[in-house]
Amino acid sequence: MRLGDFSAHVVVEKEELKEYEVTVNSSGTQATCWIGSEAGKKFSVNWRRHSINGLASRGCVTVDGITCGRKTSLPTDNKDTASCSAMVRGTTRRDLMFCNLQLSDDEALLGKAVPSYLGEITLHIVCGTFRQKRRRVQGTSLQLTSHANTYHEKSVKKLTTHCVGFGPERKRSSPTVHWTVTPNQDPPLEFIFKYRPIGILQANGIAPRPAPSIPTTLSDNTSDALKTQSGVIERIALLERAETPA
Repeated sequence: MRLGDFSAHVVVEKEELKEYEVTVNSSGTQATCWIGSEAGKKFSVNWRRHSINGLASRGCVTVDGITCGRKTSLPTDNKDTASCSAMVRGTTRRDLMFCNLQLSDDEALLGKAVPSYLGEITLHIVCGTFRQKRRRVQGTSLQLTSHANTYHEKSVKKLTTHCVGFGPERKRSSPTVHWTVTPNQDPPLEFIFKYRPIGILQANGIAPRPAPSIPTTLSDNTSDALKTQSGVIERIALLERAETPA
């Protein structure tokens, strides 16, 4: 998807996921699409700035309502791309991945509300001036734990069966300073990727169904029929030759 000078995609195994029913609001500040998710697959959110205008930009990625991390791009950087592939808290990181949602038939969960942001990956981008700031050392937040919410299967079966989970904890070096961006007057840009199992997207007419396979071998019945037809044609040809005067 693209908004103004920025484009963004969700990437799995170095391939951009196909986007379905892309829509952009009237002000050109929000783009929305559907993507197919596969449980167990790691993913990243990649974005690119297509022009440099002297301003810094900051991208913030949120999954299922949980903020994962922020990336700042400076006009002096030699690269015009950024990526977020993990939940980051202080000196700890965990890879982002699609997971099966925890479902239950416990009747006590029937009244539990399903949040509107479940099944959404959001990238929020602002532009402005930048300055350096000393970073405080942070510990691991409770939000770094895996998706702990459990829902009744009847509440979400028509919505989704996937959520975003997090891989094993890994240590990372945390810089002592970082860049902060003070937004200017330009409206922020927002990319929203609504992920669902591809089967749900196909059932709802959002993604095309796979083309039916064409058999490459003949069945026994078909083969027998062709043999019979060939034999009839051969006998007709013999009779015609017998009736033809010499």
